[in-house]
Amino acid sequence: MSLSSSHLDAFYMVTQVLNFTKAAEKLNITQSALSQRILNLETELETTLFIRDRAGLKLTETAVSLVRFCQMRKTLEEEFLSQIKSSNPKELGGTLGIGGFSSITTSILIPTLAPFLKKHPNVHISIYSKEIDELVAMIKRSEIDFMILDDRLQKDELERISLGFEHNVLVEAKDYVGGDVFLDHDENDLTTLNYLKKFKRMNKNIKRIYLDDVHGIIAGLKSGLGRAVVPLHLIKNEKSLTIVNPKESLDVPVYLYYFHQPFYSQLHQAIVAELSHKFKDAFN
Repeated sequence: MSLSSSHLDAFYMVTQVLNFTKAAEKLNITQSALSQRILNLETELETTLFIRDRAGLKLTETAVSLVRFCQMRKTLEEEFLSQIKSSNPKELGGTLGIGGFSSITTSILIPTLAPFLKKHPNVHISIYSKEIDELVAMIKRSEIDFMILDDRLQKDELERISLGFEHNVLVEAKDYVGGDVFLDHDENDLTTLNYLKKFKRMNKNIKRIYLDDVHGIIAGLKSGLGRAVVPLHLIKNEKSLTIVNPKESLDVPVYLYYFHQPFYSQLHQAIVAELSHKFKDAFN
């Protein structure tokens, strides 16, 4: 049995937008034609690919596996076309998506990949700064190929490569006089609490202010709104800020995650090598 390319393309588009109407528009076909292609694919595979409920469209476990196949197929096709069109056989091409949390995407990930992207102009990479739950959902739907996260995920289907440690320190403005007011992402952010527990600074009178992401937190620090536990690499050149105790550091492991595959493209392998070799230096 061979799967129809038009059926796979229809399926993959639906998984990316999770909406039949939008997927049909992007494919420039009618919604009924799209639905028929999905139905034909489900008939071929003898399984259900999508579940509809009040929350919207969800992928079955078979669909999750199939979307990874579609992504791998797309990546290999792009790489092949890039190679036969290029006069340089060593030049890489293709598209990839990488997602990470806010403290590393702009400050480490982009500078680390910039020389590689300049060397390979036919490589197109999309970088996303998202919350942790969003990143997990994105890699599951193959919206991103790589995910940069801490050590909270351990799943057999995911490869995990150490990128080093993010060193978190307690910081305040040099003229800060506000007491135990701490700036955090949101109420689910445990970095500050873990730091305070580790160094026995926890008390009942602490107050927390939420500023959405690490860059908002640093802006809050400069404005004298409170103290914050932030990555050292983000504030080491900020002259208006001071580290409360440089010897106290909450070291959080950082990993590169991607789904295990039977075959990896040259571009995939190059990105893994680039990040695993150069990322650690940026934390120091």
